Amino acid sequence: MRRLRIRNLRRTGGSPDVGGMLSLEAVLVLPVLALLILGLFQVAAVARDVLILHESARAGARAAATTTGTTAPDRAARAAAPELSELRVEIDPRTRQAGDLVTVKVSSVRRVGPVTHQLSARAVAHVEASVGGWGW
Repeated sequence: MRRLRIRNLRRTGGSPDVGGMLSLEAVLVLPVLALLILGLFQVAAVARDVLILHESARAGARAAATTTGTTAPDRAARAAAPELSELRVEIDPRTRQAGDLVTVKVSSVRRVGPVTHQLSARAVAHVEASVGGWGW
């Protein structure tokens, strides 16, 4: 009877309970895999916020290049990023004339668990001649 048992162990690769080993490996691997997938989602969310910030800065710079004052560029930047709650918009220079370069910087804070990320984007535009008039 001992010989029969030895032969059976050789056929199954030397392990009498292969099914138990596979479930143990799954128990060890699945939590790690779940954490990796959650981390990937968080990275994707931060990347999405960065893209939204760049679009917001571009919209604010375009509005600043075609208008005077700071109200229109601020509204345009905020309208382009409604998903971001803590959005700061900085416009430099605040008063513009045709031919100036205007810079719009937008920034926001993104929290991922215990870590806080300060995200920002900047766009520069050439103020158009119809603003602050050269009279052309």
